[in-house]
Amino acid sequence: MFLASQVRRDCLVKGEFKKLKVNRGGLVMIERFIVLELLQHQVSCCCPGQQHQHIIEFRQGDVLTITGERKYVDCLGWHVLIDINDEFQFFMYAAEIEELHAEGSICSISDLELRMNYLRFKVDEALDAHDRESFLSFVDELCSIKEIKSKMQCAGRQAF
Repeated sequence: MFLASQVRRDCLVKGEFKKLKVNRGGLVMIERFIVLELLQHQVSCCCPGQQHQHIIEFRQGDVLTITGERKYVDCLGWHVLIDINDEFQFFMYAAEIEELHAEGSICSISDLELRMNYLRFKVDEALDAHDRESFLSFVDELCSIKEIKSKMQCAGRQAF
């Protein structure tokens, strides 16, 4: 990893600074998640005392980037700026992101890659054991994950 100042300088030149976050140690992290299933999410406005609500539809393969911009709103809590597919941005309650992750509606890009590697291993293992049921089950799940990845790549989303 690079020091934050080095990465900031490099990213300002390349125009990618909005995707970076500095953690406590001064290192920069990029937090990206991929949407695993079609879902609609109700997002409340961050305005104190007002009740604006919007429905945002996430498609399978959408890439959510958590930017470094955060804000605290009295009575509402912490909100983070989310970038969807480099198309638009909005503030979302931080606990809602954790909830979507816990529900399995979104996962990190690295988790998706790890799951693909694990499933490839399990497919090979089922072939070696001549276990038809396990083989078909693992192949089906692997195909689903590859479909999500291809949807993301077909839309020109650079997450990997």
